Amino acid sequence: MQPAHDNWYSPLKTALIGGRHVFFVALIILLLLPGCGGSDGENDSPRSFENGRAEKTASGTYWVLDLAGSWLEMGRQYGGLMGPELRRFHTEITRDVIARGISEEEQKSMATEVISQYSSQLQELLLGISQTSGLSYDETLVLNAGMMLLTNAVLGGEPPSACSGIAVWDGYTRDGTLIFGRNWDIDRKAMSRYMRYLAVVVLHPLEGNALANIHPLGNVYLETGMNNRGLFIELNNGEYSDPTVHEEREDTSSVLVTVLNQSDTVQQAAALLKSIPADVSYILQIADLTHAVSLERPTFDTRVRPADDHGLVIAYNSFVPPYPAHWRNRVAPPKPSDIDPRYDNMLRMAQSPAYKGLFTPQAMMTFLEVPMEEGGAYHTGTVVQVVAVPAERTIWIRGCDYADWERVPLAGYFDGRQ
Repeated sequence: MQPAHDNWYSPLKTALIGGRHVFFVALIILLLLPGCGGSDGENDSPRSFENGRAEKTASGTYWVLDLAGSWLEMGRQYGGLMGPELRRFHTEITRDVIARGISEEEQKSMATEVISQYSSQLQELLLGISQTSGLSYDETLVLNAGMMLLTNAVLGGEPPSACSGIAVWDGYTRDGTLIFGRNWDIDRKAMSRYMRYLAVVVLHPLEGNALANIHPLGNVYLETGMNNRGLFIELNNGEYSDPTVHEEREDTSSVLVTVLNQSDTVQQAAALLKSIPADVSYILQIADLTHAVSLERPTFDTRVRPADDHGLVIAYNSFVPPYPAHWRNRVAPPKPSDIDPRYDNMLRMAQSPAYKGLFTPQAMMTFLEVPMEEGGAYHTGTVVQVVAVPAERTIWIRGCDYADWERVPLAGYFDGRQ
């Protein structure tokens, strides 16, 4: 079985001392552990460990990690930099999931299954984290799967029917620059407490492109990210359209790390994804400096869907008709708009006089925050929001019900290692 993500996974792949002397001895041991720079991780000063660095965003809200080397070395840097936070996050989310009915042993079993579908690179990254964070290897795997396990506990094994994305450029933006907006949706009530761990992890492997992963700490699979070429990718669950699962295939959120590492353009990324069979059905939005596409990826095929308008691509959790003839009877039609109005809402609003031709990053933030009942796509499941400008290699992130938008100038991190 495998825990779910709509981003966090696809549902379980179908279903998923007392005494002063002792105190000081314990304190000394804690301080000597790798990555234990503080007692509880509240030290927000810039950090360094081996060849890695970490610092908070401008307002001190989120961590940005800057790692370089082999995948094992980057994992060691990750764990050494963020040990206190990783340990605390593991304790909090593990207890939460246990309280929701998934035992510690079940969590370990599911987390081991999850990593079995990862690339060797991500497996090395997790191994490195376990060597320096103060977490055991099993604990590191459980933390990596923690948000997926929480998703499964909250949704009871049902696929998440959430997440949406919109790309605008040419006549839709003030100056023609491409801007991408992304809602990552599961369950805000259950997950907003963990937005204190939302981070941007910049990876500089020895070969290929550098890339940034936008995720809570310790979660190494990729569902939203950008590389040093400005290529941006985000993933939406598509199991409503095609619920088939292939457990023997590499997990798509692992594949996306390879795609960003090896691709410079939308065309290259789409071609690479078309060559790799999907484990679970997803809708992938890919953008570079000049244009964007929605790649609909059922488990039996892949297609680049036609744009919604010149300079506009909108996606949610259903494949958008019309479908290729050979998809007939293999793909479920979208839910009626009165049940899930997000696609129609976003299309209508993007083409309205209030937005068309006027999009800026700030306008996109406003667009993403419009509630579904008021004609937008924001709803009780929205947990993380991202705005990206590939040409500037800049993103803004927002952990909903935790903090406001925060700018992360990725260009400086990408170019700083050159």
